[in-house]
Amino acid sequence: MDFSGLVKGVQDFWDFIWPPIFCLIALIGIPNYVAPLTFAKILAKLAALKPDNQRQIRFVKVSKRFGFDKLLPIICAFFLIFFLDVIRNIVVLGGQAMPPVVSYIPSAIVLENHHDSMIQCLWKTRSEAIHLQQEVATKAAASLKDAHSLALKDADPTHIDMRYGLVTFDDIAQLINTAVAEAEAQHKDSDIVKSLHRAEENTGTQHTTFSALKFLFVYTLTIGVIELRRSNTRPRVVVRTFLLLGVIVFGTLGYFLRYLKALEDEHYMKRLVARTYPISGSMRCDAFDDQTNMDLDNLYGKAMKRERSRYYRWWLLQFPDLRIVGWTWEQLKPPEPEPDQHE
Repeated sequence: MDFSGLVKGVQDFWDFIWPPIFCLIALIGIPNYVAPLTFAKILAKLAALKPDNQRQIRFVKVSKRFGFDKLLPIICAFFLIFFLDVIRNIVVLGGQAMPPVVSYIPSAIVLENHHDSMIQCLWKTRSEAIHLQQEVATKAAASLKDAHSLALKDADPTHIDMRYGLVTFDDIAQLINTAVAEAEAQHKDSDIVKSLHRAEENTGTQHTTFSALKFLFVYTLTIGVIELRRSNTRPRVVVRTFLLLGVIVFGTLGYFLRYLKALEDEHYMKRLVARTYPISGSMRCDAFDDQTNMDLDNLYGKAMKRERSRYYRWWLLQFPDLRIVGWTWEQLKPPEPEPDQHE
């Protein structure tokens, strides 16, 4: 018998079930540790919602009469899975909406790896292709005037050299993504594409954990503030709250760094896939003569310096723009009355 499908199903179920279970444990354990009085009050309210014995007996009789008792395990399993999924979404999506939000610039990651021979070859081939297109357009001009205007086309000072096209690292990032998309469609069963998918899953896991820890930080702080209003031992509440906040901050920083490392590994795998399954005609460095190769090396160095001046680092921490508060107030406040021109 082939148990590969069964094993994969168990793995998928475990991958689905353990994150919400850990979220539920954290949501219960934090108030139990930081705010025992508040936690006890919540449990008392939940216990008050429990139906009495008569209602339970009545429910069992009705379920047996209509045959619901046989479906009860399936219904309970469905609502349990639904409840766990809701818990996970609250923690993860809530954390993703909280600042700071980590963003990255794909072209800046490519720039960080400018020494990669594949990136250099993609840049040179693209620049030479634009140069050849300009030559064809110049030769196909209908008159000498058109030819002269095309020869002097685009005297933008940001161009490295007017003989070649202006190629940015955004273009290189798009070429890599295009090559990866084609490889995933045509070679989805290859080991290198599967390794890329594992790297993407690892990136998603690190980001999910980072977002959940942000939510738990705010959750712990809120629970601690609520407990301070009820507890008579405030120093203990403060110490426990700050101790737990310190642990969460330490974990958040750790998973933030792990997320950045996972992003680097993911983009390394993308470059490896693009090198293994390149786009047709995108890498023709071996066809260049020595003079062309020397010119393109010089232009590549200038392009790299110019692009480096645009970016401080490839990742960013985005915080809320507080100017939106002033803008919202300007939109909602009533308009000022115009002065009477007859006065």
